[in-house]
Amino acid sequence: IKQETGLSAATVMMLTSGAGRGDTARCENLGISAYLLKPVRKAELHEAIRRALFGSRAAPLITRNLLETERPPSKVMSVLVAEDNSVNLTLACRLLEKRGHQVHRAVNGQEALDAMRERNFDLVLMDVQMPEMDGLTAPRAIREMEKTTQRHQPIVAMTALALAGDRERCLASGMDGYLSKPIRPDELDAILSQYAGTPDPSAPAEKAASAPAATDSVNAEELLARTDNDLELIQELVEMFRESAPRLVQVAREAVAQENATALEQAAHSLKGSLANLSAGAGASIAGELEDLARSGAGPFGPCLDRLDHELTRVTAALDRICTGSLP
Repeated sequence: IKQETGLSAATVMMLTSGAGRGDTARCENLGISAYLLKPVRKAELHEAIRRALFGSRAAPLITRNLLETERPPSKVMSVLVAEDNSVNLTLACRLLEKRGHQVHRAVNGQEALDAMRERNFDLVLMDVQMPEMDGLTAPRAIREMEKTTQRHQPIVAMTALALAGDRERCLASGMDGYLSKPIRPDELDAILSQYAGTPDPSAPAEKAASAPAATDSVNAEELLARTDNDLELIQELVEMFRESAPRLVQVAREAVAQENATALEQAAHSLKGSLANLSAGAGASIAGELEDLARSGAGPFGPCLDRLDHELTRVTAALDRICTGSLP
């Protein structure tokens, strides 16, 4: 393009699925105005175009500190993430994509099973509690199928369960490993290193999840660490939460009115997962309390649901402050 007389003045932006060391210098030498990692988000693309067309061209725009801070994987893996909670699914997929892996999504156990029947993934991260087919049933079906195919599909459980024997149940169902939720980047990296061919004995793959502090609505420092300090990712997760949380509260209230303990437990579980991944410790704790009440049938449920609804208002306000940079 630079050698073509009619094209040499064109503004060029590079979009890539994986960053490599030395790309900054190559972009600068070639006169490339911006360098973005796919999938590109709307705000990020808008800012890149604005700077490319109207800003300084002294150096190319390198987004998300791709080349300076992220460790490229020794092996680009094909990873299936099976998770029905949109906030949890997006967080896991974004963390994997930022590490250069190819990510496939499934929103329930049946979708995950169908995907695994069609192809072999380098790794499957599977939520334990999913609709249609849970994360303990799907691995059993895959392991039965593998008796014929003679191929082993690595499957790692993602679960927030903390009851005695949960790890053993996951492994007994055919899982290869166990990743506690809410997901933490360092624990995810330890799991990935096992299947990318770079085991790190100093970073154990399985660590007990420490409970988020329940004193503040949102732990901003923890949330930034959980998302690799990616404010745009936080904004995306918050938008999803804003859409899903009121709907789940409404489902929970209808379940209470209809005395449907199963629906109430599912709604509370989904809220607990979203709140935990957003580092909203108090809200996650209340949602977990409501989930336990629904599971045991030990009502009344209304007071606990009212407390959760009130806390969600505080959580949303705290998340807004983080997204606008108004940190305490």
